Amino acid sequence: DVIAILLIAIVMSSLAAAQADGYYHPPEYDPSKHGSINKYRGSHPLGVRAKKIKSEGILVVRFEMPFPVSCDACGHTIAKGVRFNAGKKHQGWYHSTKIWSFTMKSPCCATPIEIRTDPKQTDYVVTQGATRKVTHE
Repeated sequence: DVIAILLIAIVMSSLAAAQADGYYHPPEYDPSKHGSINKYRGSHPLGVRAKKIKSEGILVVRFEMPFPVSCDACGHTIAKGVRFNAGKKHQGWYHSTKIWSFTMKSPCCATPIEIRTDPKQTDYVVTQGATRKVTHE
């Protein structure tokens, strides 16, 4: 009686764990025929963040403002550390280092702001929509 209860608990817990971790595969899924589960489902491993990755090369990432900036459209100050959902796109190369651009919307007036990496100076450069504020650090 006790062994049966333990056996049921073990089976149920492993099934619940598999479903909770996203390891469920439908019965009609065949890895030899379909390949990966993402190909079978028609989805990307990174989910909705990667919906523009094939068409435009943009991945949505969480970006934190590295320094205070002033919005060019309305003059609102965006402080260092404010987080955005930004589109990350490869722009070019500096020797063997990729140059990335991060495009986000200003929280005050939805003006597009673009910030690029600058590997030469090991810094970021604001290229559109805002102006970097001078700080004494």
